[in-house]
Amino acid sequence: MTNQSTAQMLPANFSPHNTHHGLSCIALVIRAKDGPRFVFHYPPHFPHLPPMQDFRYGTELDDEKIPDDGDDYDDDSDLEDGGIQVQQAQHATGELKLEDNANGNHSKRHYASGEVFFDDNPITFDDGSETLFQWERMGEFETTDLESILTPSRAFNKKKFVLDLGPLICVSYPIHIREDGTWKKKSKKKNKKKKSAGNGESLEQGGKKPDDNAKEKTAESDDEDDRGGMTMFNIVFCLNVSPEEQDEIVDQMYEHVIKKFNKALCHAQASSDYIWKESELMLSMKEKAREQKRPISWLWSNILVKSSLARATRDVFDAISTGQIATIDFDSTPPLDLQLQIPIPSFLYGLPSPVEKSMPGLLVTTADPFLTDEREYDIDSVNKHFALLLLGDEDDIMALVQSDDGKLAAALLECIRLCKPTVSFSQVAQANGVEIDGLLMLAAHLIYWRKAIAIPPLHPRETYIVSPNADNHKLADAGKAWSKKFPYSPRLPNFLAHLAAAPRPYKTFFPSKAHRESYIAMLGWLIRGGWVTQLYTFAWVLVWPEIIYEAEYQMKSDAIAKRANQGTSKTASSISAGESGSENDKDQGSGAPLAAEQVAEHARLDRLAVKEVEDYLSEAAELAKKPKPVATASPSFNLAEHLKEIQPYVIKDPHKLSHVESMYVATLAKRFTEPKVHDAFDKYLKYFNGHESLEMIPAREGLKRKEIWALLMNFSEHLTLNKHW
Repeated sequence: MTNQSTAQMLPANFSPHNTHHGLSCIALVIRAKDGPRFVFHYPPHFPHLPPMQDFRYGTELDDEKIPDDGDDYDDDSDLEDGGIQVQQAQHATGELKLEDNANGNHSKRHYASGEVFFDDNPITFDDGSETLFQWERMGEFETTDLESILTPSRAFNKKKFVLDLGPLICVSYPIHIREDGTWKKKSKKKNKKKKSAGNGESLEQGGKKPDDNAKEKTAESDDEDDRGGMTMFNIVFCLNVSPEEQDEIVDQMYEHVIKKFNKALCHAQASSDYIWKESELMLSMKEKAREQKRPISWLWSNILVKSSLARATRDVFDAISTGQIATIDFDSTPPLDLQLQIPIPSFLYGLPSPVEKSMPGLLVTTADPFLTDEREYDIDSVNKHFALLLLGDEDDIMALVQSDDGKLAAALLECIRLCKPTVSFSQVAQANGVEIDGLLMLAAHLIYWRKAIAIPPLHPRETYIVSPNADNHKLADAGKAWSKKFPYSPRLPNFLAHLAAAPRPYKTFFPSKAHRESYIAMLGWLIRGGWVTQLYTFAWVLVWPEIIYEAEYQMKSDAIAKRANQGTSKTASSISAGESGSENDKDQGSGAPLAAEQVAEHARLDRLAVKEVEDYLSEAAELAKKPKPVATASPSFNLAEHLKEIQPYVIKDPHKLSHVESMYVATLAKRFTEPKVHDAFDKYLKYFNGHESLEMIPAREGLKRKEIWALLMNFSEHLTLNKHW
């Protein structure tokens, strides 16, 4: 499936969120026999602005910009001191000034939508000896200067090239022609058997002679001359971002857009000299416009009409700068199409801090569909216990996929038809006899291209709340779309108010069972727009003092018994050693005295044995003084005197239990005498880690919610719960 832009198919309440990546301009620079040439840049009027700042941080809803200590930009000072003030720009032939327009007034800078534009009028020098047209400048830089530094040497071939030009960061993936004069490495073909020629020399299949090869080389040389001898090209993306975001944005832009765009152009150049032909076209149009003293607006309009490469550059800029998917068609031979995007998250795992950029309207949830059951991250697949929620009308998305007629079109149509937001991928695969891996791959494809998101299956028994990241600035517009989509439902502000009043199962909002389907559709619409999110329950094992006391009492009792056994064995071995020594003494002679070392060793062993017995008796006596553990029906209500100094203990991770924690769990498990409940505790213990929501247990265990919650209620006293999204 080739992927078209989704801007036209996203619902009215869906927002791409904060997707500004600081893209200010895209430029095409080539190097030919006559040197580097700055071919084209878009947009034609390049703004010179301080790095873009977002107006909302954290969860604040106020549009007022938070002051930044490092933001010392001032519009007036920037225009006076920066390169925009062309009257102060120095040139070898003299000082530049703006040419008077037809009315006799000096050309002025215009301010529109926060950008600084030049007039279309060309710039002339004082003596009138030279004219500098607007397309010969990109911002504060002249293209004659940029064309040299933006065509790096072969050492940068197919490598990340980053150039810091003050407020601009130029990022590119320069591509040089290969040493053999081609743009792409030819696929290796198996050598065919050589045939013997009449003169004894071996010739390749086809009977080519050495002079034929020379003719071919000459022809290739002539073709290279016709191509103008272009040796490299470079599509440069100019970014205007803050230093704090620079590394992250540069990496994203390079990996997802710049590298792929340049590789596609290299393929087009290798197949049909596409870039050189388009460059020749644009350069010739610029030369004619210079002779006719045409303004840049006229020239750029004509270039965009006649050059498919210029249109492709424009489309990439327009889409990427607004956070959309760029769909590009190269008028090469053969035709080539390409889709580019910087992936945006489909959800937020946590709310942004007060100093982080806000992303209002994005779904906030801790349910990560790219985490496997083993809690390993896999971006190429989706958790099989999640469901697919389309980001637009199903018929519209299916029509879009069908019209594309890609290789995956049929499979994607079937995936969209089968997958519903109320049914998990695993259930879909089982019910329809579909291979689960293929289904998850198709779902990941739809998610990547912003046609769907993965969510835990919608269910009337679950609880949903108003999202803390809801974009209330769009409530009025969303309310109109809501009323149009669900004309008989409550007004959107009222419905959200009811959800926010007191969290309770979603089915309690249904007027009747007949409204279930429509209310589920309403819920999907709200989640799609980031207005509501599911409320989950997380649990940890809580060990009460009664359990702790019983476990510690048992551990001390076992230790005393073990020491008693060890003391008995040591005493026996000591007696045995003494008897053995006496026998040896008799062998040496009945009248021979014991050696001093033997006497000392016997005394040491006797002292150790006595000490072991004393310690054992002391610990046994101390344990005997303590009350024996008594298992009560409700350990949380046991207020016995011997438990007052013991604090409850929380087990954070059942997967990594210490020896003491293992004893706590074993002691607690003995309290569940019913076999079914005891087995359930051992089975579900792994979910009580504060990360796995209890709402996901039915899906992962393949059981009904009612059955699972009935079992979990037996553990309620021994769990500490936390509810959040």
